[in-house]
Amino acid sequence: MNTDLFPSLVAKAHVAKTLAELAFVICNDTLALVPYRQAALIDLRGATPARVVAHSGLADVDADAPYSQWLVQVVRHFRDALAALPPGARVLALSADALPMALGDAWGDWLPAHALALGLAGPDEKLCAVLLLARAEPWPTELRPGTPGYMLARAAGVFGHAWWAMARRRPTLGARLAALPRAKLTRRLLVALAVLLLVPVREYALVPAEVVSNRTEVIASPRDGVIRQMTVKPNTPVTAGQTIAELDDTTLYNRLSVGRAALATARTELHQASQRAIETQEAKAELGLAEGRLKEREVDVESLGREMERLQIKAPAAGVFIYSDPDDWAGRPVQTGERVGLLADPGVLGLHAWAPVAEAVNLKPGAPVTLFLRVAPLSPVSGRIDYASYQVVDSPTGVASYLLRGTVTASDDNAHARIGLRGTARIAGDWTVLGYLLLRRPIAAAREWCGC
Repeated sequence: MNTDLFPSLVAKAHVAKTLAELAFVICNDTLALVPYRQAALIDLRGATPARVVAHSGLADVDADAPYSQWLVQVVRHFRDALAALPPGARVLALSADALPMALGDAWGDWLPAHALALGLAGPDEKLCAVLLLARAEPWPTELRPGTPGYMLARAAGVFGHAWWAMARRRPTLGARLAALPRAKLTRRLLVALAVLLLVPVREYALVPAEVVSNRTEVIASPRDGVIRQMTVKPNTPVTAGQTIAELDDTTLYNRLSVGRAALATARTELHQASQRAIETQEAKAELGLAEGRLKEREVDVESLGREMERLQIKAPAAGVFIYSDPDDWAGRPVQTGERVGLLADPGVLGLHAWAPVAEAVNLKPGAPVTLFLRVAPLSPVSGRIDYASYQVVDSPTGVASYLLRGTVTASDDNAHARIGLRGTARIAGDWTVLGYLLLRRPIAAAREWCGC
């Protein structure tokens, strides 16, 4: 045993800044005084009777491990005997024979043959921790000055004062609660819980939502045909009169070519009939028929020309043309009036939300809404509810919900909102207490179960 290292050990205990650092010094640096194989520090403070807080050679200790639980049971067994010893002499030699059979049988699985328990106490002389040292050789218990037992007892006194002082400096919540009488603690907890449940809060529901335009116009096919190409990309701003899609013109172009040829033929026939009408009376009758056929061909060509103009689908106003993938539309047959896309005004933003039946806390027009976009969760978008459906519909996720339509408030904070962005909307309801907000669903489930 090297007694010259005792001052260095005391200095290390004094400079420790936290309980974890002090526990590390106690379990590992005590090896400078006396050799041992294992060292464990068991804390006796707090709500629990005992727990292992440090072990030699380990940076972290699992208090729920079987080894830790066994050590706690051993300390509980000899705790009263250690506390009964006089201050400054709380050194107790242990072995498997001194323990009950249930604990002693497991001694060989966890510890060497001999162990020494050092009681750590503060100025109040109450045990605050136990340092357990184990090795294969027997421990000397003589406390005469200069002996290993005496030096270990002095070290236990220093460690106990340091542990007591540092634990008092920052008492844990568990220690504070454990210091209160059980009845008084129960009353305080019940009062705190009652006050907490009566805190006024506002009901709310979190529902999926999407930013849309409140001023839209359906773009439909003007005639039957086949889409040849979409001339603009999806979600592209367009101007009034701009061509946004074209129908295939092969069949109509052939019909127009035939009509123009027939029109030229009718003009030739009319010219010939007018020349013959000068010579005979019968030719004058043919002249009227030729004029009628010419007018018929002119009407056909004019009609086909208008049909050719309708092959180009144009934007009726300025806005954003919204549709799916262009490759899905190329070569696709459409009927008259079939929807091709949607022309939306990006300056008039709104929102669509789907409130599940169990979350429909406030469906009144004017209810405030805060939309948290997935792409910008720290920049919420504010708005209000304008309309709520009476009938339940399936949301995009397949949940039975009420469809909500709202308006995004025009402000600089909502400038980042864009058509198509999705997120979670928080719909505010009426004021209530926190207890009702927490127990609303259990109360509803209980009423459904009992039928009252």
